[in-house]
This record gives sequence, structure tokens and C-alpha cells, in this order.
Amino acid sequence: MPLQDLVTPEKPIPLFVEKCVQFIEDTGLCTEGLYRVSGNKTDQDNIQKQFDQDHNISLESMGVTVNAVAGALKAFFADLPDPLIPYSLHQELLETSKIMDKTERLHELKEIVKKFHPVNYDVFKYVITHLNRVSQQYKTNFMTADNLSICFWPTLMRPDFENREFLSTTKIHQSVIETFIQQCQFFFYNGEIVEAPNPVACQPPPSNAVQMVEPMVPLQLPPPLQPQLIQSQLPADPLGII
Repeated sequence: MPLQDLVTPEKPIPLFVEKCVQFIEDTGLCTEGLYRVSGNKTDQDNIQKQFDQDHNISLESMGVTVNAVAGALKAFFADLPDPLIPYSLHQELLETSKIMDKTERLHELKEIVKKFHPVNYDVFKYVITHLNRVSQQYKTNFMTADNLSICFWPTLMRPDFENREFLSTTKIHQSVIETFIQQCQFFFYNGEIVEAPNPVACQPPPSNAVQMVEPMVPLQLPPPLQPQLIQSQLPADPLGII
């Protein structure tokens, strides 16, 4: 169903989108890998099915995970007849993203967003604002604006991945969504341009993390010492591997 058929002037955001975002922000904003980790596909499909049958249904009462709700939200935008970011503006976004001067680039992008259909603009603003809130919890959920843009840009732009020419610009398109998330206040709330957060320590820890050994200073050995004697001088392996 077209996006325009799912909203009214009084309710500019589709109710399903509102319910999903509210659930995520209330229960799982700090969930590690939010939007990157897939939820249960059956639960994800059931969320939309139950909502179609009863718009007043409470997601909390369904006992679903935040990852399933996040998946259902992404699926909503993937299933729209047309992408939230109009195809007619993709090339303009691509060209503008190549502007080297950051301030000029951001102001030009802001002008392009104003060309969105009013319905698309309101929903895009709502979604990007939500993703900005998610990114603010990156120290806990490990989802920076960069990571979120990787997860969301294909859903919001719906590119033709069979077009080889397009494949060479995927990183640029992703960077556009990253910029929208990072600079949400500037684009939609007349805020100031912000500096991107330091991504250090934003990556999730390895699943079987072990205590890392500090780098050893190279030994300055006297000439008579033979290599086979070095092993006996080393301390016992702190990881218990040997």
C-alpha cells in the first residue's frame, strides 16, 4: 500500500511505524547489534499480520523480541511500492555527496531533503531521528551512525543491485544515510553541524574474548646466547595455550 494511503494530516506517521519505534525505544534502545542482528522471521511476519488484523494491538503483549520488531520495521519500508527516498533524487544526492567542503555539502543535502514529498519528508524525519537516538547509545549497542547506515540505506533507497554501474557507488549512497543520521539536528531541527563521535571502542567484543597479552619489548641479548636457550627464559604462557 502506498505510503500516502497510510497517513493523514492529523497522523503523518504510519501507526505501524510509530508502534515499532516506540517499542524499540522503550525496551531495547541499548540492545547490542540493534538492526544488525536478525530477529525471528516468524515473529517478524506475525507482528505485521497481527497489526493488520487489529491496529490497537500491543506489541508488548505479543512477547516478541526487540530484534523481531526492528526487523518488522525494516520490512515495512522494504515492502512499500516506492522507496522512502524517491528515486528521482538519488542522482542528486550522489552528486552532492561528492562536494569536498563539509559545510557546503550539508547545506546542499538539506536543500535536497526539502524536495521530498511532504509525506515522505515527515516519515523520513521521524525514522532518521529514531536512528540518531539509537546511534547515541553506540557505546552500549555498538551501532554507530556508520553501522546503522549500512543496515538501513538499502531499505530506504531500494537500489537496483543488478545494475553494475550502481554497485560502484554503494559506499557513497551509504555515506549519505550516515550523514543524515549524524547530522539529524542540523537537517530537521535547525541545529548546529556536529562532529562525528570517535568510533574507538564502537565495535562489539569478540564472542570468545580472552585477556590480551601486552606486547613484549624486544630482548637485547648478548652475542653468546643461543636461540634455543631463549624459549626456556620465557614466562609460562599466560593464556594456557602451550
